[in-house]
Amino acid sequence: MPKIIVTEEQWIQEGIKRFEQGGIEQLVIEKMAVSLGCSKSSFYWYFNNRSSYIRQIVETWKEQTTQQVIAASIIHATADERIRDVLTRMFGTTKRGDFLFYLRKLSLKDGTYHSILDEVEQMRMEFMQQLFIQKGMQPEKAFQRSWMLYHYYLGWYERHKQETLSDEAIQQHIHMIWTEWISI
Repeated sequence: MPKIIVTEEQWIQEGIKRFEQGGIEQLVIEKMAVSLGCSKSSFYWYFNNRSSYIRQIVETWKEQTTQQVIAASIIHATADERIRDVLTRMFGTTKRGDFLFYLRKLSLKDGTYHSILDEVEQMRMEFMQQLFIQKGMQPEKAFQRSWMLYHYYLGWYERHKQETLSDEAIQQHIHMIWTEWISI
């Protein structure tokens, strides 16, 4: 039976899926090749080694979960609309796995990933801070609220990551956040 030609993007998406389920221990090239229905050698067509592959997985995850969310919010005209959109994306997505958890674990062993993790978290908090400033908050208060909101989100996700939430439940949650932390 001939092997299927697999793209670099398919390898990366398979890696993201596996990383979020168990970290770098899940990135076994042979098992991924079987799952993708291709030969192990196709991996080396795109990636020099496992380390460069892991780096590409993390960079792609960063792009998909941070930069694209920020870019997508630009379609909204007002700061309030943009904030609501970001909150809906944050609190409306569960069952994604634990990519951030495993990246944090990896960052303890490798400073490169610690820098990427810091960059992602800083980018997320600064973006929300800028939205709060656009809404009319003073910069210091906007910084504090974005910091609190991000850290609240980390705990909230850990608590709810295995659940499927209704749109109504998500909107009720966002309303609570809006009332307590965002309305000025």
